[in-house]
Amino acid sequence: MRNIILLRSGLLVILGLLAFDAPSATADRQPIAEALRWVRSSPRQAAQFDYIMTARVRLLFFWVGKDDVGGGYIRRGISENDPHEEFFQVLFGSDPDKAPRAINRWGAGTEVAWHRSPVSASAPQEDVLVSVFFGFMKAAKGKSASEMQEELKKEKEQGLHSFTGILSRVDQANAISLVVPLQSGTDFNLRQYAAAEPLMFENLGSSNQPLRTLQNSSRCPRSEAFIATIAEMVEAALNGQSAPLSRCYVYDAQENTLTAESITPVAKLQVQLHGPNNTSLLDTVQEHLLQLDFVSTSKLTGKKSYFSILTGTQGNLRAVPVQIRYQPNWWFQVVLNLQPPKTPAATSTLALR
Repeated sequence: MRNIILLRSGLLVILGLLAFDAPSATADRQPIAEALRWVRSSPRQAAQFDYIMTARVRLLFFWVGKDDVGGGYIRRGISENDPHEEFFQVLFGSDPDKAPRAINRWGAGTEVAWHRSPVSASAPQEDVLVSVFFGFMKAAKGKSASEMQEELKKEKEQGLHSFTGILSRVDQANAISLVVPLQSGTDFNLRQYAAAEPLMFENLGSSNQPLRTLQNSSRCPRSEAFIATIAEMVEAALNGQSAPLSRCYVYDAQENTLTAESITPVAKLQVQLHGPNNTSLLDTVQEHLLQLDFVSTSKLTGKKSYFSILTGTQGNLRAVPVQIRYQPNWWFQVVLNLQPPKTPAATSTLALR
């Protein structure tokens, strides 16, 4: 099963024991140009799950929280033209009209993978020959709520808003990536992603920024990218494997290790979310879940990022993230809760693995 989420705007990792390459010749950029064509032409028909975001901001000695400050979706599909091609699309972020302090921070990603065998319930778990990832995020350097708010204020005064795009390709021989900035007069939010995406595609296609490369002899041998690696580990846990579980993966031509440090059954999870005037947005109880507590570790620095996923274990919700918890820094926490599927077919189509 390859159904999971990219849990953040971009996984910030630092290059391992390898160098950042100088600008490459045009011929050397062919693989990244090909990767861009693949992402742009990836099929858009997919099963979709929608999520509601709860955020908590730390203000000195206490936390201030609010439900329905944003959200997003997970999409997953298999190409009708090529049963070996599997893709994921994720979009998550805050809604500045709802978020505390009107913070506009979001990230989107498309991951495409080509398998040795057609994607099906009987396909091998580690059979990816090549994977491509396209990421697009609202850039941010602030390390606190006040610093981030000051960034947003300066952007508004200058009339320019900063975004970052990444395009990476991983196969069994090499890993390459390209990271580019985008300055826009429009402060795109997550609801405007469809309008912003073509601008980043164009920026990546015309960029002369240097490529980062990672040779096979020195790197993790797996071609699975970040999303597929999490999905593989969730499936392993559902099949009875115990913690700790670990897999290496390459992101931005840099090596990391993802570990499920604990795997715990959760009999019941009650979720109650409220909107303006205390209106009920979600009041549900999920049963028979499995909680996986993950840590991603940079090979070079040892820097760690922690997050948790509660996944269904039975029926249409098997391997579907029901709740995701993530605290990217000391002052900000995010919880994403699954909204009820619009149709039962959407869930059963997604959970192929």
